[in-house]
Amino acid sequence: MHGNAASSLAPPPPLPKRRNAVLRLYDAPLYRDGAFWNTVAWGLIAGFSIPASPPAEPSKLPLWLDTLLAIIAMVILCGVVPAWIRLLVRRWRWRKRPQPPRQEAPPAPPLHAVPVGPALRATTTPPPSPSATHRVDHSTLPSEVPTDARNTFPHPIARALRALHQAPTDKDRYEALLDAAEILAITISVTAAALLQGRLENRSGGQEHLPEAGQHNLSVLRRAYFGKGAMFGTWTTWLKGLQPLAAAQPDLVAGLHHALGDGPDDPGIVTHLNALREERNRSAHGNKPKSQPESALRVAEGMRHLERALAKAQFLKATPWLFTVSCVYHPRSRNFEVVAKDATGDHPDFERRTFTWEHPVGIDMFYVHGPEGPVPLSPFVADLFCPQCRQMEVSYAYKAGKGNRTATFKSFGRGHDIAAPHMVDDLLSLPDQRG
Repeated sequence: MHGNAASSLAPPPPLPKRRNAVLRLYDAPLYRDGAFWNTVAWGLIAGFSIPASPPAEPSKLPLWLDTLLAIIAMVILCGVVPAWIRLLVRRWRWRKRPQPPRQEAPPAPPLHAVPVGPALRATTTPPPSPSATHRVDHSTLPSEVPTDARNTFPHPIARALRALHQAPTDKDRYEALLDAAEILAITISVTAAALLQGRLENRSGGQEHLPEAGQHNLSVLRRAYFGKGAMFGTWTTWLKGLQPLAAAQPDLVAGLHHALGDGPDDPGIVTHLNALREERNRSAHGNKPKSQPESALRVAEGMRHLERALAKAQFLKATPWLFTVSCVYHPRSRNFEVVAKDATGDHPDFERRTFTWEHPVGIDMFYVHGPEGPVPLSPFVADLFCPQCRQMEVSYAYKAGKGNRTATFKSFGRGHDIAAPHMVDDLLSLPDQRG
């Protein structure tokens, strides 16, 4: 994971255009903004025309001051004012834009409830309503967001945030920050991919266009797995491509379409993750911090993006990860009693919980508990033995090969490569759409 510097989808995408990011008037990067070049052009015209044309009346001011005043006047009137008008128009269009149909997702069932069909019994307090996770809790200060995420987010990102908090030096914090950003992108992506795969298999979405669109998104991941591998850029690019489907089907992952959406003054989660991905690429190409003060400065800059990304990822609270331990069928009640570990928070010892479900589940597998019940995270996530750590590690699919029948997973904790040839068939079963 530490060496994943670029996207596996070649050629690499251009820098994302950020509207009104420079002085709140011009788009970044500046070389792609027509309003910026319009301002520069009028400044050059004024700068060359005044000295070249003789004045109609003699001026008391020196020529250089006349030229400077002319440049300032032309830049303001013909450059800055149109850019300001464009900003007002953009804000007006943003307020008047057609809203996608707001379909409130059904509340996620309690952790001890039947995921499909009527509930049999519930013995714990239900998780937060997905509709409540659509919005960022502005009462929580940005600095408190990572602390809250360490207790409420799925274990991989919670563990990464704990490592960031405990890093002894600024250089260590810099590396931990980039790891946490990549793991956040992976956690969101594999959660969405698992729920999407479950929706396609169950055909329970009730939308005719969902299977084709969803299969295309999953096929993008499949090509990455059987190509150069799933790297940081793979996940951010995949999340960006998921935005139209998430907007059309807001109940697929409740709150995801709000997190992915870009506003004129409120960038989406992918924008913040891409900023951290670019920082990782910068570091991987030889531009690491050379000193502790530089590390501290770059950590402060990166933490702003990470905290905002975490604030937009609050929907992860409504999609907890579970690791199944046992599944026993009760003939009299015709349901299954499932014991699973709640893989939430940064503590490695997961709390055991008991569920009553109508359908069986696999053992020693990770599931995401979505609004329609438990959905397997396989083949995207697995619990595998790491030969280097000599213990079981939560791992994610990184790369696979058809010819040699190999699959490589990476542990979330340390990024170690773990061979998993038995997972090749599961990765091959993902949709394969060309074009």
